[in-house]
Amino acid sequence: MVDLDKISRRFDPADGFRLELHLHTKNDSACATLDAGDAVLMYQKAGYGGIVVTDHFLTGNTSVDKNLPWSTQVDLFFNGVDEAVKKGKEVGFPVFEGLEYTDWGTDFLVYGLDRDFIKAHPEMREMSPEEFLPLFHSAGAFIIQAHPFRQAYYVREVRSYIDYVDAFEVYNMGNSDPKYNELAYEEAKRKGKRMTAGSDCHHFGDQYFGAGIILPHAPKDLKEVCNIIKSGDYKYFGG
Repeated sequence: MVDLDKISRRFDPADGFRLELHLHTKNDSACATLDAGDAVLMYQKAGYGGIVVTDHFLTGNTSVDKNLPWSTQVDLFFNGVDEAVKKGKEVGFPVFEGLEYTDWGTDFLVYGLDRDFIKAHPEMREMSPEEFLPLFHSAGAFIIQAHPFRQAYYVREVRSYIDYVDAFEVYNMGNSDPKYNELAYEEAKRKGKRMTAGSDCHHFGDQYFGAGIILPHAPKDLKEVCNIIKSGDYKYFGG
């Protein structure tokens, strides 16, 4: 049982609906230690309005056994968000479903991709970003390129796909160097792309989260969240 007394009440819900767009759980992300249910309680205590769970997908650092049949992998992958949704309903806290799709360390936050669509397209694992991003869009997905200019041992090559995505993550708490955020901001500004922020939270504790977007009102679903971002009627925060 986590100690919620260690989580400070940093945000006043009266100041707007704060939404986390980038969050991992230990249920499906191999590098995370944060339980999905505990994530709900942590963000609620801090004053957020809701979260989007974006565990590392099956092309990345997932905890799902990749030797299993594809359909089984997909079912298991959503254990984290399903647990978070269940806990959210218990305590009255909105939880939305997303994923972080990886291609050799180039990451994309994908919202609104239907589970049956994923099961029907196992070939996505062999596609390049130039191929799978249009495929996801054709299925109605909303896509944010995460930490586009991050440099790390697992990033084979820094690649911007700003012309293929709906928004750019210009502030990521997980970046080891502030210049990665600065480069993303400058690129998004130059291209006129919508800008977002995310904690990239993997663990329990105040130091691991504190970014996201502020919406003018509580959204009824994830589609409305995406439409608000498209409209520009929001603010991002972090730091």
